[in-house]
Amino acid sequence: MCSSDLAVIAPLFIVVLQLGVYLARGEDVERAATNPVAGFARGIVTLWTLVFLPFWATLAASLCASLDHSGNHWDQMFALPLRRWPVYAAKWIIVFGLVALSSICLPLFAVAAVEILKQVRIEWRGAALPWRLLLSGAARSCGACLLLISLQCWVSLRWRSFLVALGVGIAGIMSGIILISAPLRFLSLYPWTAAAAAASPREPLLPLVWGLCGGLAVAVR
Repeated sequence: MCSSDLAVIAPLFIVVLQLGVYLARGEDVERAATNPVAGFARGIVTLWTLVFLPFWATLAASLCASLDHSGNHWDQMFALPLRRWPVYAAKWIIVFGLVALSSICLPLFAVAAVEILKQVRIEWRGAALPWRLLLSGAARSCGACLLLISLQCWVSLRWRSFLVALGVGIAGIMSGIILISAPLRFLSLYPWTAAAAAASPREPLLPLVWGLCGGLAVAVR
């Protein structure tokens, strides 16, 4: 299975998981929410930005770097008359492209899941599709994730072991979940929670600007 396949499977897994929850106990969820369609979409965006997007960025960076770590391909590559920065830049662009592909697929899969729920639950049929919520959440979280991508790419390229980069990413994700009740400003600046903060309707500009500027600054260095 190639990385592009994983880029599609990762958001699909989140949507299928949320769809299963609503199909299994949809009545309880609907009674707890004033707008079940918006709640369904918001739950997908929350799960994606808080857990799976940081993990996918970590995994994509680790897989991209491990291709050349294995078999000492770096030695063969740098023996060629090439500058090093284009090679690193290509790796970074590939990782970002995979994350962007997942962010594009997420709203499409979520809307398809809403259409499935509309066929199962009659009361959902008149509800508008949550395009704006999904598109804005996916786009802002993808931009805010640039700093995390740059950091994980640096760790993945710096250390040969796949487990080092994966361990750093998992530690960052777990600490972000533990600190989820921290002030929003802290969550906006913490690389592993910046994507979730950017997807939130409360002050999304700070994590978005921080992620974009910080990610580009780290990538250039």
